[in-house]
Amino acid sequence: MKQFSNLYIFGFSSALVLAVAAALSFTAMALQDKQKENIEIERQQNILAALGVNTTKADVLSKFDQHIKEGIVIRADGSRVDGETADGIDLKREQAKPLNERLLPLYLAQEDGVVVIPVRGAGLWGPIWGNVALERDLNTIRGVTFDHAGETPGLGSQIATMDFQERFFKSEKNPSAKKLFDAANRFVSIKVEKPGTFTPNDHTVDGISGGTITSKALEAMMFNSLEPYQTFFSQHKSN
Repeated sequence: MKQFSNLYIFGFSSALVLAVAAALSFTAMALQDKQKENIEIERQQNILAALGVNTTKADVLSKFDQHIKEGIVIRADGSRVDGETADGIDLKREQAKPLNERLLPLYLAQEDGVVVIPVRGAGLWGPIWGNVALERDLNTIRGVTFDHAGETPGLGSQIATMDFQERFFKSEKNPSAKKLFDAANRFVSIKVEKPGTFTPNDHTVDGISGGTITSKALEAMMFNSLEPYQTFFSQHKSN
């Protein structure tokens, strides 16, 4: 059997590692545009899903234009930020800023007065996020979508299921939609409570059995993400 020197083995191994690294780098660069396209498609699908619009990868672009007028950016005082679009906002970065410096994205639906607001928060094991669609009164929830990076399978991960999300808006399983403001027009958002521990009302939904931490994290996400839009709501809501 032929014997190879240590120098030869080291050189061959190094060359092999470099070749594999180069191939992986080339593949990643070649797929980068496709990955960005898939991320954009998923983002648009989730926004439309919050409005109750079902899509496929083939028709999402046309349906997005059909149902979404534009994505704008505002500040907490309700003023619009020129030169910015909702698509370009990094929620994680903005939420780390003081409220008066924060850029707040929202999507205006073609249906006059209806909006979709992206939300983001911290779950048990990683970030959680979603979209909340509001009716023309900017109070009643029309629909939601939620997702997560790594919540516990079968427990916290259920925030991404329709069974959980339907608790927020009017559907066959839920006779009435939840509301963000109480009868005195105070912003209270939506509480996510342990099933059987509260009297059903306009501002509370059943949490996930065994997923209390994720449930409360989603409650905090809803409040913290939507509360900065209060001025916009009061300026633009329709009865």
